[in-house]
Amino acid sequence: MAIIVNGVELADADLEREMPAHGDTPDSPPDSHQAALTAAVLRRVLLDEAAQLHIVASGQGDEAMIEALLDHQLAEAAAPTHEECERHYLADLERWRVNERARVSHILFQVTEKVDLKALRQRAQQTLDELLHADGLELRFVHFARTLSNCPSGVDGGALGEIGRGDTVAAFERAVFAAPAGTLCPALVETEFGFHIIRVHEKSPGSVLPFEQVELRIRVAMSQALRDLAERRYVMEAVGRANIQGWKDGVAT
Repeated sequence: MAIIVNGVELADADLEREMPAHGDTPDSPPDSHQAALTAAVLRRVLLDEAAQLHIVASGQGDEAMIEALLDHQLAEAAAPTHEECERHYLADLERWRVNERARVSHILFQVTEKVDLKALRQRAQQTLDELLHADGLELRFVHFARTLSNCPSGVDGGALGEIGRGDTVAAFERAVFAAPAGTLCPALVETEFGFHIIRVHEKSPGSVLPFEQVELRIRVAMSQALRDLAERRYVMEAVGRANIQGWKDGVAT
């Protein structure tokens, strides 16, 4: 069935224009065609709204017209207050911590193409279990790092030196900064490189940036989030006002 928006039937060209942004290859997901169809309907709806409101765009093309429409309609979108920004800051102080450091050692059981993953994991777990119950942890850890680790750091007893946030892959970082100083992480840490046994020697907590230094960043992020929410609401309201035949709730009928 044809899709008609405000009395105008969508043409094949309208759909084809949207396909590159939503996938037009044999490997595209099954719903890519539907997503492109929805985009074509929304484009038509918003262009009609712009015409009805006599919107004038500074640039050429549909995108410029739709952007001008949204700027006009959402110009008074709510902006976060100073108090709201401060509450956002206080709700997640750790996000603003900087210069946090840790001195770390590890033993890596590397995952390679032909390795028996189950056996490798078992060997790593057995090593960790032995270390968790060992007397003289430091000497045992250095020994295992030199004899078992697949990381070049093994020759130095697994020592990686000091690391900070962003210096390592996410799973490794989370384990390091969640562990207290002077401890062995109680569980294997799995990353794209393999299984790690991690020892955290010393930690420097760094400091939390004061609100005054980050208020602008928070305000910009919150303003964008509020703008996005207002835009979604406006588009839904515009669709509700439009006369659309052959399409409902994002699905051709």
